[in-house]
Amino acid sequence: MRHVLFVFVGCGLLIASCVAAIAAPITSGVFFEFGFSDPGVAATGCDPADPSGPFCIPSSGTLTQFAPAPPWTFLAASGATLTVTDAFISGDRFEIFDFGASIGLTSAPAASGGADCGDDPVVCLATPGISNGAFALGAGPHAITIVPTLSPDGGGSGYLRVDGATAAVPEPTSVLLLLSGLALTVGAARHRFI
Repeated sequence: MRHVLFVFVGCGLLIASCVAAIAAPITSGVFFEFGFSDPGVAATGCDPADPSGPFCIPSSGTLTQFAPAPPWTFLAASGATLTVTDAFISGDRFEIFDFGASIGLTSAPAASGGADCGDDPVVCLATPGISNGAFALGAGPHAITIVPTLSPDGGGSGYLRVDGATAAVPEPTSVLLLLSGLALTVGAARHRFI
C-alpha cells in the first residue's frame, strides 16, 4: 500500500511540475520585452520573468511585460500576427524562428545611433530607422525564438507581440513528465494486482 501511495504522490508532483512549466504563456495583445547580446546568440527574456536573462528597463509609455524564457509558445486557432521591434538606439536587426525554422528578418536598421526611439514599443514601431517587422503565422502551435543578426553595441532589448494567440502550448518536457507519471501509476497498479 505504501508503494502505491508513493507512486501517486510522485505522480502528483510530476503533474504539478507540468502545470508550473506552462504557467507563463505569451498572451495575445501584450508587448513582451526581451534582451539580446551578440549576433548569433539567441535572445532571452528579462529578469525576473527569465532569471537567466538580463535586467531590462520597463517601458515608460505603453504597458509592457518582461518576456519569460524562450522559446515563446502559443497556439493560434486561425492564424496570428507576430510583431517584433528593436528598442532604444538603432543598429540592431533580428532573424525570427518558429520551431527552429526561419520565418524572416526584421527591416534593415539605420546605422548605429542614427535613430533613438526610447523604451516605448509603439514609438519604436513608428520611428524610421528602427528595425521591426510583422510576420503572419498560420493556425496551430508556434514556438518563437529571436536571434540578432546585427548588434553593433553588443546587446540591448526589443519587444515582441502576438495578436491572435488563443492559448499556451505545453513544452515537450512537460508532456514527457506527464506521460512518465502516468506510466509509473499504471505500472504500480499492475504490480499490486499481480
